[in-house]
Amino acid sequence: MTVPHGRANGVRELPQLVPSRVCLQCDVCCRFPERSSFLRPFFTAEEIAGAVAAGLEPRHFPDASGGQIELIPHPAGEGFICPAFDPATSHCLIYDERPFDCRLYPLTLMWDRHHEQVLLGWDTKCPFLRDSLPATIRAHAEQVTACLEDETHGERALRYSGLIGPFQEDVEPLWPLPRATARLVKPWARDGFRFLTMNERGRFEVAVRATSWIDSALPLAAFGFAYHACWLSLLPLWWKEEAGLLYLVAESPDGLFLAVPPLGPGDVRSGFDQAFALMKKYNGTSAAARVENVPDSLVAGCRDRGYHVTPKGSDYLYRTQDLVALAGDAYKSQRAAFNRYEREHGAPLVPYLDTDRDACAALFCEWRAQKSGHDRDPFGEMLLADAESAHRRALDRPEELGLEGAVVRIHGKLRAYTFGYWLNPSVFCVLFEVADRTIPGLAQYVFREFCRQAGGRGATLINTMDDSGLPTLARSKRAYHPHRELPNFIVTDVR
Repeated sequence: MTVPHGRANGVRELPQLVPSRVCLQCDVCCRFPERSSFLRPFFTAEEIAGAVAAGLEPRHFPDASGGQIELIPHPAGEGFICPAFDPATSHCLIYDERPFDCRLYPLTLMWDRHHEQVLLGWDTKCPFLRDSLPATIRAHAEQVTACLEDETHGERALRYSGLIGPFQEDVEPLWPLPRATARLVKPWARDGFRFLTMNERGRFEVAVRATSWIDSALPLAAFGFAYHACWLSLLPLWWKEEAGLLYLVAESPDGLFLAVPPLGPGDVRSGFDQAFALMKKYNGTSAAARVENVPDSLVAGCRDRGYHVTPKGSDYLYRTQDLVALAGDAYKSQRAAFNRYEREHGAPLVPYLDTDRDACAALFCEWRAQKSGHDRDPFGEMLLADAESAHRRALDRPEELGLEGAVVRIHGKLRAYTFGYWLNPSVFCVLFEVADRTIPGLAQYVFREFCRQAGGRGATLINTMDDSGLPTLARSKRAYHPHRELPNFIVTDVR
């Protein structure tokens, strides 16, 4: 909306093109068909503080360090709206504190198809621009470009990569922004690395299948795409293929590391050497360089080449038939809990639907509060805080991640959800499980039933990943008597 200009949160005011009278009559902006729309406005940390000071509730910003705002259901229609938007008047309730992302519209910033250049484009969904002359749009875009490429103002505005959206077919590209690109494209992109997106799932899975040193009967959970892609909001990942190997590099605050050993039919020994050379090039003196999730089959070869190998938390692997039967004294407590749930509630585990997303997100917050009050483990608290964004990604995009989900509703209220993925046709991995801790036996029911359903589709083994170094989680996993604990290692170069 182009009503009177407010201050721009430290960024020079951008020129405006769309008249206020047009914006106030428009039914496009600030409204979204789905809650998880990637078109939601992005707020920097400073803009979040300004919006909260202007009256928005902090709960609308799941990440106070910067991120997209949480939408709310439209109070008088379908879909969702920005919580700062008043649908009765079409006014923004925080207009003077609106974020740079909103000030820029109907121009928009996006990556090109290959995530290599930042582009400035105009959104063809804007009714005003659809009827505007190309010369008018171009003249306006040139003024905006001058602001974005300005050394002082543009650099400050574009220091958040989250402001740059994915390539959109309905945005008409105008031209690249070389200064923004230089700031946001990582130096290792010059070595051929590309930012990981959901589109690379097939590529990753093909590389895993072509990797001879992965034990197909006993694969680590890390050889599933969802294991890594769920965490993209916290841990950016980059990939490239070279000499028959796929490299998956994680960008941590301390430096680069390999999330898994080089995958594919190529020579993994030379792959390790190439990977450490790259990390040394970009990490400097940081000790972050390492290869994580190395299976036992590669340990001897790594040591022979002079690399240092240390254990990481093992994956827990179970026979599906054991988890379904819960037979004998070894499973007495789990069986009793399961039977109590069925006797007192009996609500079934049913497939997850997109419409369950909001209820699942709300349940996660309840569950996190329940665990925080019970466990009081600072490290566990930190893991729970980090896990929220991973759960949200799973809830938003299960099919793209290759996830299967299920939920339990008791008296119409969602009280549990779980997600997992197939490592191969006979091994199923349970990724997330959230159950209301005030309902006795619910967690035991969800786990057993999810495993039973996987078993009905061919899973003979269930992988529940590692215990994250949490003693309570380790006790819980061992109480189910794993068939094996799969060794997992970290390799570093001390040569």
